[in-house]
Amino acid sequence: MDRRLNLALLILLDLKRHLFQVILGLAILCSALTTIVVTDDTRTVTAELNKVQSITDELEVEWRHLVLEQNALAEHSRVSDIARIKMAMARPKPLEEKVISLP
Repeated sequence: MDRRLNLALLILLDLKRHLFQVILGLAILCSALTTIVVTDDTRTVTAELNKVQSITDELEVEWRHLVLEQNALAEHSRVSDIARIKMAMARPKPLEEKVISLP
């Protein structure tokens, strides 16, 4: 029993004697663990960024399609306006329509 106390006392004295090295070792360990956590967070954020960029690309493509569709619809109404205003054209009424059947 006395020998165990002496061993514990020797260990404590040794730790006290090399306190700077112990603190330095703990600081290195904390730094390593922090590096691991930061690296994991960086990978997670990078994966999320890639997802968001992918969604952004898809939305840009959809927006371009909508702009093209809007331009196409605007051209049709423009043609209709020109036909109605400048050329005095109008849609025929159902009674004025004549159906032609080909043999």
